[in-house]
Amino acid sequence: MKNLLASLLATFLVVGTATSQEDYNPQDPKAKEILENLSAKNKKYTSIKANFEYRMQNEAADIDETQKGIVWLKGDKYRVELDGVERVSDGKTNYTYLTEEDELQITSAENEDEGGMMKPSEIMNIHEQGFKYKYIGTKTIDGKTLEYIELYPEKADKPFHTIELYIDKAKTQIYMIKVKSKNGNTFTYKLDNYQTNMTIPDSKFDFDKSKAGDVIDLR
Repeated sequence: MKNLLASLLATFLVVGTATSQEDYNPQDPKAKEILENLSAKNKKYTSIKANFEYRMQNEAADIDETQKGIVWLKGDKYRVELDGVERVSDGKTNYTYLTEEDELQITSAENEDEGGMMKPSEIMNIHEQGFKYKYIGTKTIDGKTLEYIELYPEKADKPFHTIELYIDKAKTQIYMIKVKSKNGNTFTYKLDNYQTNMTIPDSKFDFDKSKAGDVIDLR
């Protein structure tokens, strides 16, 4: 559980390394149009709730693990819940609670961007986080027609080399994100059952520290 959690919390939020500029046009007009439309729609959302499926694969290491969960987003606040784990942030402080271990880890949200990491609240606009891009085409996955765009981070010091972004053509919403790591790991996220502009109380992004037996404050 801890290994899967570490991978989830890292790759739900991280971005990868750049590839050769000869492989794509950083000004790809088709990709730019789709991404601009996606950004425009996302900026209209005051809040988002979505189900997600997370899959970590590494063929060489014989790893293939899947988790399902729910994410709530509101401004720079977020809450991620999956089996045995809660990750909560009020925008200033992050709380990661491991149910089985009854352990709570507290970190500062200010340090979340260190090491190339992004906040879950930025995942819907992942393409705005310093990427070049290339339009690949359309694909049908799970009965959905998806616009497929590859993202290549501009900075070469990241642990990932490519992010595949799949956007639901009918809804202009991110359906799947596939992160390809240099070490052979592939992380896939599917987002579905979006609920937007719903009323989410700020208390949803609070965490009661008293419910944890072991509290580790890393701030």
